[in-house]
Amino acid sequence: MSHAFLVQNQYYATQTLRTGAQDNVRVATELMAREIRNTAENGVIVAGKRTLTIRSPIVVGVFCNRQWASDGDGDIHTEGGQARLDTVEVAGIAIRTSTSWTYRNAEWSYINGNDNNSARDCADNGADTAWAASEFHRIGRLNLLFSPSPNEGDVVMLFRETTYKIQTSVLDPTTLGLFRGTYGAALIEFATGIDTTAQFQYRTTGSTYSDTISGSGLANINAVRLVADARKPAPTGGQDAITFGWSVNVALRNIR
Repeated sequence: MSHAFLVQNQYYATQTLRTGAQDNVRVATELMAREIRNTAENGVIVAGKRTLTIRSPIVVGVFCNRQWASDGDGDIHTEGGQARLDTVEVAGIAIRTSTSWTYRNAEWSYINGNDNNSARDCADNGADTAWAASEFHRIGRLNLLFSPSPNEGDVVMLFRETTYKIQTSVLDPTTLGLFRGTYGAALIEFATGIDTTAQFQYRTTGSTYSDTISGSGLANINAVRLVADARKPAPTGGQDAITFGWSVNVALRNIR
């Protein structure tokens, strides 16, 4: 009876640990997948085996008025206006050309024009500002970021930069952890207990994935795979660690 009890106890302990490992890595990778899926066109900056950095849109708008001052201010309209904009996460601004986005890194404090006349100026140019005056705001110093600076009617994006790293866990140094951080902020560990097999993989053509892409190849990445096997120490009386294999493929929907 004692032997049967120990066997049953070990079984339930193993199942509990396996469930915990599954939930931990699944939740973490699904969170990353939702964010990675929104990567902007030409938005992969770093594509390494253990490090991935991407640009993704915070908000997209249109220039409706250009100020011809030396610093090239311009008024834009974005849905929800500045009130719905997470200015802390702004890593820069991008302008859409006929073929692609042109990116420039700049914090919100640098490009914020702080002008209360944006809606009026855009209305003077024919924009419909009725009941939406708060959705117009000014972006400054464009001449210092772009040459030539944007024109009225150009599409603009305020973007975030997010870095994901697989490195030694702070919570459990015997395993790896998944870390995430936005532009200018420290990396924060949001999953631990990851096995040493964990890595990012990238697809550029066909069905073949590579664990590192550099240079001109970054623009050709159309999918990212995250392999994040989980590992838990063996339960009392167990002989082997509890592992759980997990991977998720993310098609970058904004690439084409």
